[in-house]
Amino acid sequence: MEVVRMSEVPTFATPLGFLARKLLDQPAFLIMNLLLQPGETVEKHVMPDDAFFYVVKGSGVIMIGEEDTNAGETDIVFSPKNTPRGLRAMPDREFHVLIVRSPISAG
Repeated sequence: MEVVRMSEVPTFATPLGFLARKLLDQPAFLIMNLLLQPGETVEKHVMPDDAFFYVVKGSGVIMIGEEDTNAGETDIVFSPKNTPRGLRAMPDREFHVLIVRSPISAG
């Protein structure tokens, strides 16, 4: 059995400068914990994998394709592969999101 305690996983800066934790990296899926600070935005980008976003803390906007939705703690938002996706923290609060990508593709 593998147990992951998010608070014990070290953080790192992503290539775009956001704080994150890599929680699980398996052939079939990847789970990341993105820790956006108030007002931070991950610009829309296209990924070759299906994904869902689970809000752990705070609130923000999840952008999928042409749609934006306000999302708060315990909300889940699905993003199909090859669809632009992005995130934006509210100006006054952190936005901690689990990102689960599956299946993992090259790229």
